[in-house]
Amino acid sequence: MLKLEAKIERAKEFIGGLQKQYNNPIAMASFGKDSMVLLHLLKTLGLKLPVLFHKEPFEPKKYEFANRVIAKEGYVVYDYPPSFTQMAKTGSNVEIISRYQVGNSFIWLGTGIKKPEEGKPFLCGYEDVYKKPTGDFEFPWDLCYVGHKSVDKDPIRGNIPLLVDIKKNEGSPDYAFPLRDFTDADIWEYTETFGVDWNEKRYDKMNGYKEFKDITFNNDYYHCCVNCLDRDGPAAVWCPKLNCTIANIGGQVNYAPEDKPEYLGES
Repeated sequence: MLKLEAKIERAKEFIGGLQKQYNNPIAMASFGKDSMVLLHLLKTLGLKLPVLFHKEPFEPKKYEFANRVIAKEGYVVYDYPPSFTQMAKTGSNVEIISRYQVGNSFIWLGTGIKKPEEGKPFLCGYEDVYKKPTGDFEFPWDLCYVGHKSVDKDPIRGNIPLLVDIKKNEGSPDYAFPLRDFTDADIWEYTETFGVDWNEKRYDKMNGYKEFKDITFNNDYYHCCVNCLDRDGPAAVWCPKLNCTIANIGGQVNYAPEDKPEYLGES
């Protein structure tokens, strides 16, 4: 297994080669731990690329850290609405997916659904999230740097190891994964070694940098009720927003196919 120093050098060489091949790259970032390392790697190479940061309009506290970094670094940041939304389910895990247009294709971004907690604000899965504004977007960039690692896990798709360093997309921008070989331990070692900013209200340093149970400042997750959108639920479900029983419309909404893109492995 490669040591962190070797992984860093490999990532830098990879990025350097790509910069000679593409004319208009952009960095996709959520400003979580992986994104921050990706942006720092680019910075060490003298690259201050525009950033694509898809965010929800809800709970602005979740974006305090991201907004602070954006202002500090002076990043040019883009966002745009998804072209459409879908539901997804694996086992008991139900998710609302936003499909963002990237050239002639669409990327999959989950909302990060967490069950509502007593006494805490929550979103209505149907009115707030599934029916959010949508639109089309002309994507001007030819390469997207993405902070996806092979050890990452998706709540719906499970383990999502990368089979390639770069995903070629005919008629659409390509995706590059400089952090493919990094582990979570590598990310935190890099962060500590190079003094990379990290969200202290999201990650608990005293507990191995695990995420706090309180998701107030974690923009990857939202308390959200999806009772009426679960296609396997009962015909009538409890709506905590209306405080009454309503019909389950899970059979009427668009569910995403249960598949993985070909550049993702199974183990």
